[in-house]
Amino acid sequence: MSTFLGSGILALWLDVAPDLDKETDAWYVDEHLPERIDIGGYLRARRYHALQGAPAYLTLFEASTPMALASEGYLSLVKRISPQSQRIRAGFSNVVRNTFEVRKSVGRGIGGIMGSLRLTARDGASLASVSAMDMLMPRLLEQHGVVGAHWIQAAPEVRAGMDSVRAVGQQDRSADYALLVEATRAGEISRLREDLLSPARLEQMGWREDGFAIYGLLYEVSKDQAP
Repeated sequence: MSTFLGSGILALWLDVAPDLDKETDAWYVDEHLPERIDIGGYLRARRYHALQGAPAYLTLFEASTPMALASEGYLSLVKRISPQSQRIRAGFSNVVRNTFEVRKSVGRGIGGIMGSLRLTARDGASLASVSAMDMLMPRLLEQHGVVGAHWIQAAPEVRAGMDSVRAVGQQDRSADYALLVEATRAGEISRLREDLLSPARLEQMGWREDGFAIYGLLYEVSKDQAP
C-alpha cells in the first residue's frame, strides 16, 4: 500500500532569501499550495524544511498520474504569476525541480520526517542499479520508525510540457531519481544513512549521490481539505 495518492510527483528543492523567508512561508500557506490543489489534477501538496542538509526546503505535489501534473488548470496558472509571486520567486536559489513517476512506493500513513536522496545512475539508466533499489524498498520499511519509502523516476516529457508555457523556472536544475523515506523521527533517517543508505552502499549499487537532506513537515493540504 502506498502513502502517495497517485503515481505523479512534482518535487522542488530550494533555498529562500532570508529577508523573504517569513513572507514566503505565508505565501505557501495562504496561496501557493491551496491554489495548486484547487485548480484540479493535484491531490495533495506538502512543504518541508531541512533539519539536516540542503537545500532548505522541499515541496511535493501529488497527482493521479505524471501527465495529470500538467493539467489545464496548472498550465493556465504558470503562464502568469502575480507580482508577489514574482518577488518571492526572485528570492529562490539552488532550485532543483522535476516531474516524476512513482516507480515503487511502500508504507501506510504519513511520517513527520522525510529523508531525501537525489540520485543519478553512474552508468546511465543501469537496469542493475535500478533493480537493486527496487529490491531495497521492502527492507527500508522494516526499519524501526520508517512508515513509508518512495522510489521515483524522472518524467522529463511532462516537465518539458510545463516549461514550454511557464513564465519562470525553465533553467531550474533537474533530478533523475529520488528516494524519499518517511519516518517518525530524524534519528531513524540518520540510522539508515549509516547503513542501508550510506554513500558507500549507494556507490556499490551503482548510484551517484546528488543531494541528501532530512526534512520536517511544515504544512500539508489535500483535495479532501479543499473548501
